[in-house]
Amino acid sequence: MKKITLIILLIILSSNLAQSQEVLLNEQVFSDATKGNWGQNLTNWAHFYGSFGFITPYDQMIYSPIFFGKSTNWELGIRYKRRLSNWLAVGGNISYDFYNYRMEQSASKTLPDKAMYDKQKIVIHNFSLQPFIRINYGKRGNKIGNYVDLGFFYNAVVTSKEKQEGTPAGLDIVIIKNPSYLPSDYYGFYTNIGFGRWVIYAKYQYSGIIKGDTRYADLPPLTIGLQIGFF
Repeated sequence: MKKITLIILLIILSSNLAQSQEVLLNEQVFSDATKGNWGQNLTNWAHFYGSFGFITPYDQMIYSPIFFGKSTNWELGIRYKRRLSNWLAVGGNISYDFYNYRMEQSASKTLPDKAMYDKQKIVIHNFSLQPFIRINYGKRGNKIGNYVDLGFFYNAVVTSKEKQEGTPAGLDIVIIKNPSYLPSDYYGFYTNIGFGRWVIYAKYQYSGIIKGDTRYADLPPLTIGLQIGFF
């Protein structure tokens, strides 16, 4: 009788132990599967980012001169990346993209007019879509590591304005909302050179910003700046 009772107790204990091991195994597999999908160098990764850059003038833009250092680009957005292999990924950004063109007052200026002001600037607020292809390089483990992004951006203009201060007519401030010479959208190309959370970026406005009117020269198309990922 005692032997039978001991055998029954052993069977019950073995059954409970096997069930506990099965639950633990299932929990571990679920945890590993979840971890394998999301991470800096795993299948999926998303994060917020911020950018600050300078619009870069060059000699050919004598009819739309800007002040370098005062003409800036700000951007705040969210980035998604999907890894295809150890060295290749694709993704995209959705962002608010802001441009401030501080116009230099010179005799050659034709954009947006030939008048001379104490201060004059053109401001553009954009909603931006930016798909990209990413090439990874170097050792990184489960870190975002080093990479180069090659991408295309489409900017839909949300609102814009021209602001004049100290006008020839003696007015202190004049604001022209959504001036007719600015488009409703424009596009171009960009590249990011990334080192972890830090990025050096360059954007080139291929389509141009100013509408096709011979009275106006276009604005400088190149922007270079620094970006940080919030993660």
